[in-house]
Amino acid sequence: MSKKILLLNLLLVFTVGLFGQSIKKINRNLLREAPDSFHVVFYTNKGEFEIAVYKNWSPLGATRFYQLVRSKFYQNMYIFRSTNKYVQFGITDHPELNSYMDKKSILDEKLIQSNTAGSVAFATGGENNRTVQIFINKIDNQWLDPKGNYRTYTPIGTVIRGLDIVKDFYGNYQDTIAFQYQDSVMKYGNIYLEKHFPGLDKIKKAKVK
Repeated sequence: MSKKILLLNLLLVFTVGLFGQSIKKINRNLLREAPDSFHVVFYTNKGEFEIAVYKNWSPLGATRFYQLVRSKFYQNMYIFRSTNKYVQFGITDHPELNSYMDKKSILDEKLIQSNTAGSVAFATGGENNRTVQIFINKIDNQWLDPKGNYRTYTPIGTVIRGLDIVKDFYGNYQDTIAFQYQDSVMKYGNIYLEKHFPGLDKIKKAKVK
């Protein structure tokens, strides 16, 4: 066996092993119950921002967010969408993990708080389709509020520190990645963004304060 093939095989084994560890960690944390309120600090290349999360705003959403942060899901992750209205993130550098979590959706919930500037909610691809992606409203976006009792964009908390940093995330690509290339980012991870969309800001890690 050549050295090249041997190295590729070792890399495959290593990658599969990491994926298995990530899934075990995710599954353990998906059993956790979130406290009534908690704070999460995000560490980025631009600085820190802090989110206060309130379970009574969105019990399922707040719990899922707590579980993901405790799983160290939001780390080494690019902020792939930044417009004048909001920023969005939640695609990891591990395609297998992206695919796995894409099937772990939670139900929609009744709106308690409006999508005002600084509020934080799960992004979604449709009804009862919230999984892992988060967006932060840079401005008042009440047009995202439900028209009936339920819909998808239910805030789980709000940025209490560092909203100026959130507003300063790299935005030259606007909606391009989210609307046209999101599937490729899910499939190939950070390397795809680094090759085709340089300059994006990155979340280094997030932790419950």
